[in-house]
Amino acid sequence: MNKQASESRRILTSLLSAILLCLAFLFAHKTALAQDSITLSWALKQTLQRNPALQLYPYTVRMTEGEQQQATLRPTPTLNVQIENAFGTGDFNGLSRSETTLTLGQTIELGEKRLSRVNYAIANRQNRQAEYELERLALLAETSRRYYGVLRLQAIDKVYLTQVEQGKKALSIITSRANAGAVGRADVSKMALRLARSKAQHQRVSSELKLAKTRLAAMWLAETDFNAVVGDIKQLPSLPNLMMLNDAIDKTPAFLLQQAQQELLRRQLQLIRANGRSNVSVGVGIRHLAQSDDQALIFDLSVPLTLENPNKGKIVAANAAFEQSRQQTDLKRAELRLSLIEIQQRLKASMGYTDLLSRHLLPQADQFLRDTIKGYQHGRYSVLQWADAQNERFGLESELIEVHHQMYLNLLDLERLTGQSLTSVIKNSTGNFSHE
Repeated sequence: MNKQASESRRILTSLLSAILLCLAFLFAHKTALAQDSITLSWALKQTLQRNPALQLYPYTVRMTEGEQQQATLRPTPTLNVQIENAFGTGDFNGLSRSETTLTLGQTIELGEKRLSRVNYAIANRQNRQAEYELERLALLAETSRRYYGVLRLQAIDKVYLTQVEQGKKALSIITSRANAGAVGRADVSKMALRLARSKAQHQRVSSELKLAKTRLAAMWLAETDFNAVVGDIKQLPSLPNLMMLNDAIDKTPAFLLQQAQQELLRRQLQLIRANGRSNVSVGVGIRHLAQSDDQALIFDLSVPLTLENPNKGKIVAANAAFEQSRQQTDLKRAELRLSLIEIQQRLKASMGYTDLLSRHLLPQADQFLRDTIKGYQHGRYSVLQWADAQNERFGLESELIEVHHQMYLNLLDLERLTGQSLTSVIKNSTGNFSHE
């Protein structure tokens, strides 16, 4: 009995050890994943696979397939049974003199109604496809926008972290000089206050960065299981030329949707015209005369006498809607062209300003900061001038980040309008920051 109990405890211990080992592995794996960085292409794939708005599209496809299948159906044949001269009085009592007629009828559609229905269903399906492509592109653009937002805050977070580190060094230098009697204690208090403000700003940016990661992960309905995004907001993208943009106008999702809507209205007009044509009903049957026990064939033809088109008003309205859509298509092309040109001009202006910041202003600010630090150590400048020099340097660096971030957003607007990836960034040690 003791041997069996010992064996049971040994098996139970082994099972518990295996379970704990698996749990430790899963926890370590999850922790490792939480430490990984994500790329833009990974984020876009997650959005495509897991965003709830895109998961609804297969149902739309099935609905349009059902509508197209319904459009192919022909009118249903009719079977008509008619009994006359039955169950009356006198000689017509019962069925002895009844006349029974069995007729098979069929409605023949004129005006190519079935073809018009099918064409309209196909146009409606293409319109739904164009709407989906526009919505899909909008979600991908929003994912990219949030990704760039995280990238921007990562860069600003590094700026404030550097500012804190330099503030600590400056405070150490000023404290040493104050202890030696070279400067007053007010200089120490001034730099200590500046350091405290830098730490507070760094904490604020860190909180914003955490929220931005949460908003990014929300695009694929997940918790934030990454620590950083890959890329460098300070890397300049290449700009597309105007010829490339002009060639892309007729292929933009917004323009394709406008064309799909125009085609849908054209097919609707054709369908309304076709439905204005009256159908013809034909039938053939057999009649049984109970009194003489004879049979006779019956032929039936029914043609509506329409004095005017019953869809006359609908045709006028549908034709006006179609002509309006044609005008809107031309306007959409012009609006897209102007929007693309405007965005490109903004990008050129930003490119020129970033060149001025990086090549001229930032180097001058660096030199000014070095000169101020050296002058302060020799007693020529005050701590306020040192603080101003630091503010100028970090302000320019933050401004450069903001301008670069705006450039990426402008490029994202181009990608959203054209439906094509236009971003191309120089490769660096952090990877290729582009739409893969």
